[in-house]
Amino acid sequence: MKMRKKSILRRLLPWLITLLILAALVIFVGIPLYADQETVDENPPKIAYYEGGNTKLTMENDSLLFELDPQNTHFTLTEKKTGRQWHSNPPDAASDPVAGSANKGVLQSTLIVTYSSESGVIDFNNFQYSIDNGSYWIDPCDDGSIDVTYAVGRIEKIYKLPTAITEERYKAFTGAMSKKDAKKVGSVYTLYKPEKVATLDNREELLALYPELENQPLYILKNDTSENNKKNIAGYFAAAGYTEEEYQTDMQLVAGAAENTSAVFNVTVNYRLEGGDFLVTVPYQKIRYRSQYPITGLTVLPMFGAAGTGEEGYMLIPEGGGALIRYNNGKLSQNSYYANLYGWDYGSERTEVVSETKNIFPVFGMTREGGSFICMLEGAASYGGIQADISMRYNSYNWICAKYTVLHSDKYNVSAKTARLVYMFEKQLPDDTVIQRYRFVDSDQYSDMAQAYGDYLRDRYPELKTAALAGDIPISVELVGAIDKTVVKLGMPVDSVVATTTFDDAGAIIENLADAGVKNLNVRFSGWANGGVSQKVLTGVKVVRELGGEGRMKQLIRKADSLNVPLYFDGIGVFAYRSGVLQGFIPFRDAARFTTREQIILYPYSPITYQPEKYKDAYYLVQPRFAEKMLKNLVRKVGDLNAYGVAFRDIGNILSGDYNPKDTTTREQVKQMNIDVVQQAKAAGEHVIIKEGYDYVMPYADLITDMDLNGIDYSIIDESIPFYQMAIHGSVSYTGEPLNLANNLRTELLRCAEYGAGLNFTFMNEDTKVLQDTYYSGYFGANYKAWKQEATEMILAYQKAMKGLNGVRMLRHEVLVDGVKAVTYENGTKVYVNYTNADYMADGIVIPAGSYQVTGGNPQ
Repeated sequence: MKMRKKSILRRLLPWLITLLILAALVIFVGIPLYADQETVDENPPKIAYYEGGNTKLTMENDSLLFELDPQNTHFTLTEKKTGRQWHSNPPDAASDPVAGSANKGVLQSTLIVTYSSESGVIDFNNFQYSIDNGSYWIDPCDDGSIDVTYAVGRIEKIYKLPTAITEERYKAFTGAMSKKDAKKVGSVYTLYKPEKVATLDNREELLALYPELENQPLYILKNDTSENNKKNIAGYFAAAGYTEEEYQTDMQLVAGAAENTSAVFNVTVNYRLEGGDFLVTVPYQKIRYRSQYPITGLTVLPMFGAAGTGEEGYMLIPEGGGALIRYNNGKLSQNSYYANLYGWDYGSERTEVVSETKNIFPVFGMTREGGSFICMLEGAASYGGIQADISMRYNSYNWICAKYTVLHSDKYNVSAKTARLVYMFEKQLPDDTVIQRYRFVDSDQYSDMAQAYGDYLRDRYPELKTAALAGDIPISVELVGAIDKTVVKLGMPVDSVVATTTFDDAGAIIENLADAGVKNLNVRFSGWANGGVSQKVLTGVKVVRELGGEGRMKQLIRKADSLNVPLYFDGIGVFAYRSGVLQGFIPFRDAARFTTREQIILYPYSPITYQPEKYKDAYYLVQPRFAEKMLKNLVRKVGDLNAYGVAFRDIGNILSGDYNPKDTTTREQVKQMNIDVVQQAKAAGEHVIIKEGYDYVMPYADLITDMDLNGIDYSIIDESIPFYQMAIHGSVSYTGEPLNLANNLRTELLRCAEYGAGLNFTFMNEDTKVLQDTYYSGYFGANYKAWKQEATEMILAYQKAMKGLNGVRMLRHEVLVDGVKAVTYENGTKVYVNYTNADYMADGIVIPAGSYQVTGGNPQ
């Protein structure tokens, strides 16, 4: 009997353990996650009106004069050195012959509020829904700056006329009017006497609103009085001596004034001068709204600097390294420009992807009358996107501005039995502030605008001032270590890890390139740990044994060190591929969530249908704190191996929040976490490579690889330029995308020469046949043996031509003719790039078709 009891206990034990685990998950994870949560109601919005005078409010310093018209909150900014003026809104916007009434409202607005309601997403421009009603107030601040707070919404304007007034007072005021005016006043008022009210069917309703009707006769304003009549009648009363005090006296007769419960929003904008800069600040914590109308977006100064049809110039957008949209270019059949700063936020749901918009630096600008401004987005820049358009589409102006996300939302399907969708929003506003810093340049040349941005970056990040770069242009080589693949073993399909470049292979490739004379060679080794390129989560960092194991890896590190070749080991923290409980990843606990509380499960998107390819392996976006821990584990492991440095695959090119209602981590918080990880890695003595190069981590990177120099070729764009590269060249080493994987190698090489970028390659030792039946076809051109000779010759020729330029500032970029560019460096070197199919002569030098030439200077 004892043996039988032990046998039963052994059989029940696994089930008991499983039940205990499930109970723990429910108690410690499920209940906190899914328990009902109180909706956080923001403070209700305040409605007030401007009651000041007509005197302009001004701010002034040695560089700028700011003048704000209190009657409409429009302002003019004057550069005192040149007299050049910039307007918040076009001065003649109200008479624009192209704009309809709604768009005239936008032209005269300083803010656009976007909110969600049962009717959909709605925009309120603050001219029609605030300024025109006078529903704003202005507060000069102790520090000399100016606050303007708007009440934006469908607010009925309050006119200073009595809603109810005693018979005696009514006769006193109308007696002071002309007979004609008194007659008009009498047409909108009805006299109610107590004895008559007692006989009316709506007696109770009237007494509820006007209790004094029981005691004395009252003149009451008719409900159907038009806005225009109210305005006129208020004027007649004012002329008769009716004051604010008189109005407040009469309002005491009204007991049932209805509270405004419609969509109304308070937004405070602060203006200040800081040296030669103009700062516009919008603190999210001062935004007030009603919870049934969540505010989802905010556009700040949409028409600042707007240029009319008679002006010449261009708008600068941060597409790729930078791009220009020329005023009045007539491309009305093309879409207007919009792109997300720092790319898509994977914490927000999307159902299709037509194109991945991404700006890696938060700057835009405009030119005017021989000058220009650049606007640098500070503070909560990661919530922003840049939008721009040309004249004659909706109005007569060319304009550019930033639009910011305020509250995130996602669609939640209520059930399969209904098509009704419910939107769920963040519960409270982020504790962040939008800051737009306008800097004015006494030049309309984008090269000078880029120099101004470079000066701004070096002042903001001391690391850039002290950067000491090698003179040779950098060469980046990514070696693909291992991939996952389904292979047949003993007649059965088995998920396996397949080596594409072993550690010994990597040593041979590095040695081959070094012996060939390649200088400033930097190697990124990817797919070396936790199952290969599609890396499992880094709860523990395990070297792939198929590559040779940890022993061979250490030999490779020593070899690279002996050859003086920096060797970086790649890792990712933000996504969880092929990971589960055995890897220490519990999706229920560790996956990031949408605002709907659903786990964020991702798929690749089809370039044909633009829909998610759900037949491919899904992966998770992980919680930011989990990702941070994984990346710190990576840094720790690389340090333990005495490797030269760490290569972050996600920091610098992916930025996503986690909108779990129980534990929200905003995009700005994740941005700071990424900065902290990189700074801590540097403090630990590690060198750092990042991809693409978002501006906020750029100063801390030893090398930026895979920069998308050109960006997307939107049809509305007139010219791509190396604006960002001109700003950072000489302070940061960077490369373009892998040449051997590019759609057009020659074009990418020429672009690297034009943008002052190093060359980048992705190699693997195995034949590309190994990629068959995998999701890694992107490495189709990565076989080293096939590229060895051509790549080496290309690198040596490029480094010889560009010798000494890596640590030198890039001063000027010119378009000589369409397809032929010239770049001038601080040391006098000039690089000519010819994208055309014909030779071109410039400055007595022939630039062959499809080639580049370097002349002059003093190579170091």
